[in-house]
Amino acid sequence: MTMRPLTRRRVLRAGAALGTSAAIAGSTAACGASRRKDELVFGFHGDTVSIGIYRRIVELYRRRNLGARISYTYADSLGFFQRLPLMFRAGTAPDVMIVAESWVSGLSQLGGYADLSSFVRRDGVREDQWLPGSLNPARIEGRVLCLPMIVYPKGVTYNKTLLDKLGIPLPRDGWSERDFLETAAAATSGSGVRRTWGMRNAFGTNQPYDVATVHGGLPFDPLTRRMTATDGRMVSALQLMHDLVHTRRAMPAAGQTQYAVDFTSGLFAMDLFFGYALSYLRQQIAERFEWGVVPYPKEWIGTYQNNNVAVFEGSKRKEEAWHFATFIATDPDAQRLLEPVGTPALRTALKGWQQGLSAEDRMLPWARMIADMEHQLVAYQGGIFNKVWDVLGQQVQAVENRGVPVRRALDVVQERGAQILRA
Repeated sequence: MTMRPLTRRRVLRAGAALGTSAAIAGSTAACGASRRKDELVFGFHGDTVSIGIYRRIVELYRRRNLGARISYTYADSLGFFQRLPLMFRAGTAPDVMIVAESWVSGLSQLGGYADLSSFVRRDGVREDQWLPGSLNPARIEGRVLCLPMIVYPKGVTYNKTLLDKLGIPLPRDGWSERDFLETAAAATSGSGVRRTWGMRNAFGTNQPYDVATVHGGLPFDPLTRRMTATDGRMVSALQLMHDLVHTRRAMPAAGQTQYAVDFTSGLFAMDLFFGYALSYLRQQIAERFEWGVVPYPKEWIGTYQNNNVAVFEGSKRKEEAWHFATFIATDPDAQRLLEPVGTPALRTALKGWQQGLSAEDRMLPWARMIADMEHQLVAYQGGIFNKVWDVLGQQVQAVENRGVPVRRALDVVQERGAQILRA
């Protein structure tokens, strides 16, 4: 996890295929931490800020549980993700580990995550102690594979300075997809490299999870392993992307040069918001623009992102690992330590987290964005499913860059995906 959620998203996308291919290769390299028989190993990832926070959590746990022996191992996000399949196979994974939502579904079939269902039932762990939808990424095929730690409420970021200059009404909670499209079209003007766009393209990547789920669809059903790429929700979502690029010309295709220009350049009126504050925008642009965030248009659903704490199936100290994992996920003081890097998943820690934000960030529409998490989808990834996402990515870019009709593109995804899943 990094201080910039958008970067984190790109890291997860980039690492998905690499981590899965490593698992398929069946390597048994012993890349986990060395451990003593009487200690628990805690594995985590992130930047220097995140690493410092996790160390403080370990120290807090030691003070609360005298005699507890915990060592830790860590890496950058991509490096940690790539190591996990190897550690699972070699039996050297940490007893307790921090995992992003896509890592849960992506690596669940390797058998490395312990099913925590029996612990949850035994200890009467209540789902409603966490924010809405927080436990959704943990549920894989009837199992509970992790506990929620921090979440990333999602919405749309907008350039208030630009919209005010153009005389365009600012987006408001409860706006519709039609409002979004009209705002994007009205904010688009000019030509060439200085063209101002209504929306920055955060959709058309190699594995475009946000395209499929805009209206609540997925290209496949992960449980029945049947393709659903031609479902009406998929059609409407990709048609929305097509219309933004080709009909309204309010968003650049992902292959265009303008896509590489950062949102902070001021050349875009709106972008997707995966985060917990606008501070990272303000720090980059030295207050040149004023920014705002609004919840998704009411027709949108989208994907869900969070970080979780999981227990290694091969751990020899599962009871202690469970105790430490629940401490991270349910202790208010531990959750408060996580405030600099995300929104605490624990309801009782939310108020303190909001009070710690800047005055401007406290005013963002947190209540609605948090409530929306309950209905957002987890983009099931990993193994053979990543091959389907790759096919979808190719077809999304064909629609955006070459104008291939939406239904023809999704027919290709449906047919090729079915062949992949049968194999």
